[in-house]
Amino acid sequence: MGKPVKIRKKKSFMFTTRHYSFMSIIGILIGLFCALVIATMVLFSYRNEGNIQASFGGVGLFSACLNIIAIICSSISINERDVYITPGIVGIVLNGVTLLAWIVMMILAFIA
Repeated sequence: MGKPVKIRKKKSFMFTTRHYSFMSIIGILIGLFCALVIATMVLFSYRNEGNIQASFGGVGLFSACLNIIAIICSSISINERDVYITPGIVGIVLNGVTLLAWIVMMILAFIA
């Protein structure tokens, strides 16, 4: 039997260029904007005792569409290479919760 061969260690280091994805940042910003819109619309509706203009419904529908777009953007950002995935997950969760809040408000509006 021969002498065991030592495995030599690599002397070079590989540094990654991880960065924050533009799409995930956009998803988070849209989610924050939509959450602000929900809070504003609920506050105005509460102050006016439910007597609000029809344009509030259009703003709500537009905000719900923005939530869907932001979920898609955040999902795309997770699949990118050499990016941090935490902002993408935060964007998906934030927009998912906001979209769920819109759906619950629509269901409650149709029931009442």
